[in-house]
Amino acid sequence: MGFRLAGVSEWYTVEGAEGAKKLSELLGRDDVGIIIASNSLRKAMDWKLQNRVESSSKPIVVFVPSRAGDEEGAEETSLQDLIRRSIGINLE
Repeated sequence: MGFRLAGVSEWYTVEGAEGAKKLSELLGRDDVGIIIASNSLRKAMDWKLQNRVESSSKPIVVFVPSRAGDEEGAEETSLQDLIRRSIGINLE
């Protein structure tokens, strides 16, 4: 509900290679501004997709710790802080 109020109109629950494929598809769309993905998806990406994500200025890709908490050394960081670090704008 909170994401919808913030203007999020699409969301997907995909993992592994299927998630990497969906991320690649979203990177090619002009109507996408921010992509929020779990750190576990970052592990499933090949080097080409990693380079594409790192060089992309629009959309911005923000990786967040997964719900499972299986990330080693994952800190409790708010989504707002992660986006601010990624794009340099505070979304208050």
